[in-house]
Amino acid sequence: MKIDVCFTPNDFTSKDYYGYHAVVIDVLRATTSIATACANGCQCVIPVKTVEEAFSLKAQNPDAVLAGERSGLLIPGFDLGNSPFEYTKDRISGKIIVMTTTNGTLALNKVVAAQKIYVMAFANAASIVTALHQAQENTIIVCAGSEGKFSLEDALCAGLAAECLSHEAELSDTALAAQAMYRDFAADLFTRVSQSSHADYLCSIGFKKDVALCLQQNTIAVVPVFAANAITA
Repeated sequence: MKIDVCFTPNDFTSKDYYGYHAVVIDVLRATTSIATACANGCQCVIPVKTVEEAFSLKAQNPDAVLAGERSGLLIPGFDLGNSPFEYTKDRISGKIIVMTTTNGTLALNKVVAAQKIYVMAFANAASIVTALHQAQENTIIVCAGSEGKFSLEDALCAGLAAECLSHEAELSDTALAAQAMYRDFAADLFTRVSQSSHADYLCSIGFKKDVALCLQQNTIAVVPVFAANAITA
């Protein structure tokens, strides 16, 4: 089994990773919210690229819940933002969620040609690592980043996966780099990640509790899988 890491979606090409399984990470906050929604019983999450696509799907299915953000904030006309605190059982259980975010849903749609696609955050890291261990397939971990740029928290989450699988997998140079970063940051994750640009921005607009929650490890035992345009547990 080989483990590779793309630090931004722009580093991923279907040709280079033909036949690979894929893991998409957007710690702050899309994949944490998706994992939370799956754990709390949503029917599925449909990740779309644009606000217009989301409204179009809502028109076809009026019971669907619109969720997502632009610049970290609730999109006008949407039901939910991108805070994992919003994805409670009473709001999303049994519901179809149509989601669009600045980074995470774009990354998910970038890797649709992968053989199997998992959704990972710190919150469900152990469950995803277990699934990868059981599959024993070559895997590319794609960090959503921030508007096409490197994001520290996503790279660290990829590094956690690389660390957990290092005893059985061949790690690429980028996977080794992510693993080294995770080892260096793990002892004080919140303090150090809080200094990153995206975490600092979220804190500045009132989402410090979100940042703290998204950096907690293994709080959710769920394996969200993206297939046929929808994410299910």
